[in-house]
Amino acid sequence: MQTAITNVSKGGLTPRAVVEALFRQKQLFFWMASLILVATVLATFLKHRQYSSEMKFLVLNSRGNVVITPGRTTSANVASDVSETQVNSELEILHSHDVLDPVADPDWARVPENQRTPVAIRRHERRISAFERRFGTEIVRKTNIINVNVVADTPEMARLDLENLSAGYLAEHRRLQRPSGESDFFKSEAERIRTGWDKASQDLVEFQQQHQIVSLPERETVLNAQITEHERDLLATDASLHELDARQAASSTRLHDLPMRQTTVETVMPNQQSAQTLNTLLVELENKRTALLTNFKSSDRFVAELDQQIATTKAALNEATVSTSRAKSTDVDPAWQQLHTSYVQTEINRRQAMAHRASAAAELAALRQDLANTQKLTIQFNNLEAQANQAKQNYELYSQKRDEAQIEDAMDEQKLINVAVAQQPTLSYVAVAPKPVSNAILGAVTSLFLALCAVYLAESGRNTIATPRELDGASRYPVLATIPRISLWEGRIFERPRDTGFQLPALPSPASVDEASLSSSHTVLNPWGEANA
Repeated sequence: MQTAITNVSKGGLTPRAVVEALFRQKQLFFWMASLILVATVLATFLKHRQYSSEMKFLVLNSRGNVVITPGRTTSANVASDVSETQVNSELEILHSHDVLDPVADPDWARVPENQRTPVAIRRHERRISAFERRFGTEIVRKTNIINVNVVADTPEMARLDLENLSAGYLAEHRRLQRPSGESDFFKSEAERIRTGWDKASQDLVEFQQQHQIVSLPERETVLNAQITEHERDLLATDASLHELDARQAASSTRLHDLPMRQTTVETVMPNQQSAQTLNTLLVELENKRTALLTNFKSSDRFVAELDQQIATTKAALNEATVSTSRAKSTDVDPAWQQLHTSYVQTEINRRQAMAHRASAAAELAALRQDLANTQKLTIQFNNLEAQANQAKQNYELYSQKRDEAQIEDAMDEQKLINVAVAQQPTLSYVAVAPKPVSNAILGAVTSLFLALCAVYLAESGRNTIATPRELDGASRYPVLATIPRISLWEGRIFERPRDTGFQLPALPSPASVDEASLSSSHTVLNPWGEANA
C-alpha cells in the first residue's frame, strides 16, 4: 500500500485531487477553520484597546562637537551632510538602556544598589521587555528623520511615554556629545587664575606706588624726552648768556663815553625882582627921611644914617638894574638813557638766564639720576608686568572657555543640539489595536491556510486508497469496477461498474448520494473477480 501512495504522489497536485481531498476531510477543514476564526474573534474583542503616539526626530549637523584644548578654540562653521552612520548611531542611542530604562521603569533609578535583588532585576527586565514590545522606531527612507511610536492602553499614557523618552534621549545625547564637568572645570580654573592675576596685579601696583611709576617704558621715554629738552634748553641758555655778556660789555663801554645829561634850554633875563624890591625899599627910606626932617635937622645923626641907607639902596638899585640872570635847563640824554636802560635790562636778563641755567642744570642732573634709577628697576618691573600680563591672558583664555562652555550648556538646555524634535508626541484617540476588519481578513486567510495545511497533513498521513484513479495509479492491474461502502443507516446503494461487460443495478441519482458515501472507501474488483480493499 505504501507503494501505491508513493505512486499517487508522483502524479502531482491537481485541482481534482484537491477537491477530492477537501471532500474527504471536510470535517477537519471545517473545524480547523472554525477554531481559528473563533480564536481570532475572541482575541479581537477580548484584547485591550491600544493607542499609539508618534513623534519624529530630525538629525542635523547644525552644531559641531568642539574639541576641548588648552588653547584658543577656532570654530569652523561648516555643516556637512548627515551620513547614514550618524542616523544609525542616533537610532542605537534611542534603543539604549540608558534611555529606555527611566521610561520603562521610572522607579528603578530610586532603588538603592543594595536592594537590587535578582527578583527585582528580573522584574525590571520584564518591564523593559514589555516596553520594547510597545516601542518602535523607523528611519524614513532617504531622509534624516527617525519615526518613533509607542503603544499604550490610553492616549495620554502613550504621549507621556514618548515625552519621557524624548527628554531622556535628548539628555543622553547631550551627555554623549559633550563631556561632563566641562563648565565647572573651566569655571574653577578661571577663578583660580583670576586669583593669581589679582595677586600679580597687586604686586605690580605696590611696586609702582613704591617707586612712583605707572609704566616703566613710558617713564623712560618721558625721562629721555625731558632730558633731551633740558639739554637743548641749556644749550640755548648758554648761547643766550654769551649774547647777553657781549651786549652788556658793549653797553658799558658806550655809557662810559656818553655824558649822562645835556642842556636843553638857556634863558638870559634882567634881575627885575631885585630892582623892584630895591625901588620899594628906596621909596620907603625917602619917605622915612622926609618924616624925620620934620622933627630933626638935616645934620642930625638919624637923618645922616637914613641918607647913608638911601645912598646904599640907590647904589644897589643901579647895580640890580645893570645886572642880568641866566637860566639853564638840562635833561637826561635820551641816548644815554636808552643805552642805560638796555644795559640794565641786559643785566636783568643775564641774571635770569643764569638762574634758569642753574635750575635747568639741576633738573637735568635730577632727571639723569631718575633715569638711572628707573633703568635699575627695569628687570624687576618687567618681571612683575610679565607675570601680570601672563595671568591676564590666561584668565581671558579660561574666561572664554568658561563662557563657551556656559553657552554650550545654555544651548543644550534650550535643546539646540544636533538632534531636533521635528514632531512633538501626538495625541490620538483612535485605537490602533485591535483592528476588527484587518483581524477578520487576517483570521480568515489564516484559518483557510491552516485548514488547508491540516487537510494536507491528513492526506499525507493517509495509508488507504480512496479513488479508482489512485488504485489505477498504484496497481499493476486495470480497474474494472468500484463498489461504494454502504452504511447500515443509509440503505443499499449500487454503483454502475465502469468499463465492464456485465450488468449491475442502476445507480441512484446524484442527489440521493450524500457526501459521506463519496468520501468513503470502496471495494474494487480486479479483472479476475478478486476484491481489493
